[in-house]
Amino acid sequence: MSLPSYKQLYDEQKIQTDHLLIGNGFSVAIWRDFNYQSLYEIEEKFMEEKDKMLFELFKTKNFEYVLESLIKAQNINQIFGIDSEVLKESYKRIKKHLIQSILKVHKDNFDTEIALKLSRNYTIRTFKQSIFTTNYDLISYWLYIEQLKVNPNVTDFFGRGDKDYVHFSRSKVDKNILKLYYLHGGLHLFVNKDNEIEKVTKKKHNYLINAIVESINNNNFPLYVSEGNWQRKLEQIEANKYLRFCYDALSNLSGHLTIFGHSLNEKTDYHIIEAIKQSNIEVIAYGIYEIEQKESIKERINSYFSNKKIYYYNSRDFFNSVYEINNPLAFGSYSIKQI
Repeated sequence: MSLPSYKQLYDEQKIQTDHLLIGNGFSVAIWRDFNYQSLYEIEEKFMEEKDKMLFELFKTKNFEYVLESLIKAQNINQIFGIDSEVLKESYKRIKKHLIQSILKVHKDNFDTEIALKLSRNYTIRTFKQSIFTTNYDLISYWLYIEQLKVNPNVTDFFGRGDKDYVHFSRSKVDKNILKLYYLHGGLHLFVNKDNEIEKVTKKKHNYLINAIVESINNNNFPLYVSEGNWQRKLEQIEANKYLRFCYDALSNLSGHLTIFGHSLNEKTDYHIIEAIKQSNIEVIAYGIYEIEQKESIKERINSYFSNKKIYYYNSRDFFNSVYEINNPLAFGSYSIKQI
């Protein structure tokens, strides 16, 4: 038996468009050449052995952790009058690799090339209450910007307030406003010297990616969850007030949740599974891409959420479905190649 489309579930009133959770598959579907390896894995083969040994020493793939550790080591050396030149050189090399990995994931003209694709994408405008993403890339941010152009009633909880930079604010928002949560952080976010979570903006740059590179050159390292297993990911989340805020929001959802482009792998995503299990979500619509494996996937997802009603849909047709939901008089299909 074939899987229904997402629009079929919607038309049959089996699913309501309250909340959406997206994973890596979402970015790959929009940007076909998207590279979703970890930033460390992209650059690993180009790094010097001693620099790689630091990542092995700390059992991490997190650039920020290693770079901050090098700064601490230099400060300790200064107290004891020990020369830190080799540490300074390692710091420069590793920071350069971080920048190179980000540029390999996001091309210099990423903003321009993808803007048209995102303006044609109806995903974010379909959902009424919240969008959650575990992706660190800039695609969700750009969807947010495109949505602002047509509907100002959307927030990612960042604003200027009484500061001269865009920062995270926990201030309450109207329940009718669509809320965007970066569950695993993002390349455009960092913790500044005032311990505030700051959002990088274009400012004088043509492209956001250039502003991010400048921010890293100023030793502001992106806030993104990069650890492999779910326990380490959850540790990073618990240690940061913004990430904890997003995770708590997922844990406290109610209503209907759509999941697209997310494998919910038990080894790497169990913290996400647990948050959904603990929530008051009643109905889940889960997108399946590997149609030939649909029975085993259903069995696995059912085992996670035995207390929820679950519907399955063909995720290959998702973009077409959300387009038709927003354009009920549209004739014919909306090709995914246009996305």
